[in-house]
Amino acid sequence: MREKTIEFNKLSLPFTISDDRWELRLAKSQTRVKDPQQIRMLTGAPEETFVPLEVKEEGDAFTFSFFIDPKKKQWKDLQRLHRHEKLRLLCNLARLNKYLSSRLTFFIHPDNLLFDDNLEPHMIYRGVRNIIPPFEMEEQDFLKQLKCFSIALLSNKYTFDQLYNGGLVKAKDTEFEKKVHQQEDLEQFIDYLQTTFSAEQQKTEKTMKLVPTRRFLLFKRLAISFIIIAVLLAVPLIYIGLVSLPYQHKLLDAHEEYLASNYSEVITTLNGEDAEDLPRATKYILAYSYVSSEQLSENDKNVIMKNISLNSDQDYLLYWIYNGRGDFELAMDKAKYLDDPQLIMYGLIQQYEQAKNDPNLSGAERDETVSNLEDELQQYCEEYNLCEDEENRFDNGTGSEEDLETEESEQPIREEDLPLENTEEEES
Repeated sequence: MREKTIEFNKLSLPFTISDDRWELRLAKSQTRVKDPQQIRMLTGAPEETFVPLEVKEEGDAFTFSFFIDPKKKQWKDLQRLHRHEKLRLLCNLARLNKYLSSRLTFFIHPDNLLFDDNLEPHMIYRGVRNIIPPFEMEEQDFLKQLKCFSIALLSNKYTFDQLYNGGLVKAKDTEFEKKVHQQEDLEQFIDYLQTTFSAEQQKTEKTMKLVPTRRFLLFKRLAISFIIIAVLLAVPLIYIGLVSLPYQHKLLDAHEEYLASNYSEVITTLNGEDAEDLPRATKYILAYSYVSSEQLSENDKNVIMKNISLNSDQDYLLYWIYNGRGDFELAMDKAKYLDDPQLIMYGLIQQYEQAKNDPNLSGAERDETVSNLEDELQQYCEEYNLCEDEENRFDNGTGSEEDLETEESEQPIREEDLPLENTEEEES
């Protein structure tokens, strides 16, 4: 149960609503009923236009019971209709003018109307002229109500109540609204509605076609299936076009630069690519390019190059890639995984040089980092008996940077001391 009150002019109608019944209690003082027989004009109204009604006299009031078909369309349902259907509905509603000369009175309001599947109107509340309100229903009243209902139905901007209570004169936004204002006569307005409906109907017949519901549902399912298939096919195509092909082109460009011995271009082309995901051949040319760019003598490079091939351990190649990119922590992880002391010591030396020249470190942080690296390097030197060639490299931190650079450039690297890959792995 719920309640709804229809306010129209000076009339207030409080309804109590259930699924199929609207009940209204109307005080006798609001009516001019002198003989109960006068009520029969309400209950005997044509059911093709007025909903069935039962009236009971209860003390000082009349109880009206309106029997509502829940399948009939209400105002909220009308908003989903197509434009040509709305115009057809308005033409049907306009035919209520035939009751203007009868004893029955009524008023057009969205809450007082229901529509069947043919969009024929069914009036809920009605009165009797000079007996039960509304006491009068003149042609101009009907015209104004019909205009307000028409604009409210075809416009999302105005409500019926806004239009009826003064907004009608301002509603001139669309061509339809302007034409509605120009119709001063009821018959003229009805003719305009008929003409507009006919034109819209012809337009609709050219652009729309009625099909059986079963066929429509089949088409709908097929359309959805095709959309899903198209999306599933589009995803790999988009991936190939936007990700895979550019990536493959980049790999091809890198190999072309490698064949042309443009090692710096190989590095530039593959910059930003995840080294772990690169194909084996690409890892090889990138590691080779980084070693070629290392600040080493040609003899030292040649010794290292002998251990870099397509059959080299992946982690060995990644060590030189990370080292070349300055990712010394990742390079050290690979060196420790390979358990190669020479790779580890070379990585420690690189970290040492990086720490000395890092402008983001404070003096204390730099000294601490350098000291830790020296200690770790010394530990590896002693553990693997490799100190002979490294003991003068750091000079306990007292030598100048220029001295260190001079010593490094003048100190030849012996083949047996260079970071080499496990011989057994290469042979395998």
